[in-house]
Amino acid sequence: MKTGIHVLAVLAIGLPLFVIGCNVDREKKVEDAKETVDNANKALKDAQAEYDKDYQVFKNNAETKISANEKSIEEFKVEIKSAGKKFKAGYEKEIAALEQKNLELKKKIIEYKYAGKDQWEDFKVNFNKEMESVGSAIKDFFAKK
Repeated sequence: MKTGIHVLAVLAIGLPLFVIGCNVDREKKVEDAKETVDNANKALKDAQAEYDKDYQVFKNNAETKISANEKSIEEFKVEIKSAGKKFKAGYEKEIAALEQKNLELKKKIIEYKYAGKDQWEDFKVNFNKEMESVGSAIKDFFAKK
């Protein structure tokens, strides 16, 4: 009987201590998890801010190049008016194609939606290639004239 009372006494004292110990450990884990989440959120905000800045710079540069292309295209249109009928139709067709490519680039940069760093880097590379292609075609057209 005394053994039963001793076991009960040990359980009565030990069980609450065990539960308290578990709760302290659980609270520590919760605090650590909150800290990890806070750090991840901060890193995400920093990454988003960096992307926003990079995108704005890239977009501004692209818009400047697109505007320069538009200006060149308009100059060609004016010059084509004085060309002979034989060349005029061919020139107008080429100018229309260049103008369409330039408009597509403008639309592409405006409608781009961020989908991750790798996709953003791929977009920039591909966009720059297309931009360079249109710029070269305009220069080549001007040299042909």
